[in-house]
Parts: sequence; C-alpha cells; structure tokens
Amino acid sequence: MITNTDLTIYHREYDPKMRVDVWTRFYVSEAWWFTAEKATLTTDGLMQADITTIRIPDISKVVVKDDYIVKGACSVEMQTVKDLKETDYVKVTSANYNRFGNNPHIKVVGV
Repeated sequence: MITNTDLTIYHREYDPKMRVDVWTRFYVSEAWWFTAEKATLTTDGLMQADITTIRIPDISKVVVKDDYIVKGACSVEMQTVKDLKETDYVKVTSANYNRFGNNPHIKVVGV
C-alpha cells in the first residue's frame, strides 16, 4: 500500500467512574491521506465540504465514528476538540475494516 504521511488517532472512551470522556492517543507511522472537495446542489443552494479519505495499513488500531485523526505526529493531551485547533485534523464519519485481499487496511472517511 502506498503511504504519504503519519498520523495520530484520538479514540474516545467513556469513564463511568469519573463520568467524563477519556481520549486515548495512538500514533500510526504509515498511512495514506487524501482530501477532496465535494459539492452538492440542494434546495438551499450549493453545499461544499472537504472530505478526507484515510487508509491505515495497521488493522490492529481501533477507529470508530466520532474519533478524531490528526495528520502527523501530535502530542496534544486532548480534553475537547478545541485542543486540536492548531492541527490538521478530521472527525471520523465512518471506518471500515477491510481485512481481506492483498492489502488489508482500515478505510476511514472524515470531515
């Protein structure tokens, strides 16, 4: 699989004892990152958004909807998404584990 960057995954888990979300950070040394501008014509007008597709060859990592992924190595101790404002990040909208074939990987789509 072709890779063009490294990245950091912020995975959210709920701590029932403290009653807060706890963010766990995972570093991935190789991934493929591609951003494309998508547009849709609706009754409200033209809607545009940058859609990012990420492919992670390491299928042992945990990525689920509503996680955050930062392009590059990131050492921010995240409490809220506002902590990532100085980084290039996306919110995960879907994650598919493609375990079969010649290139098993996690396909992540985010905005």
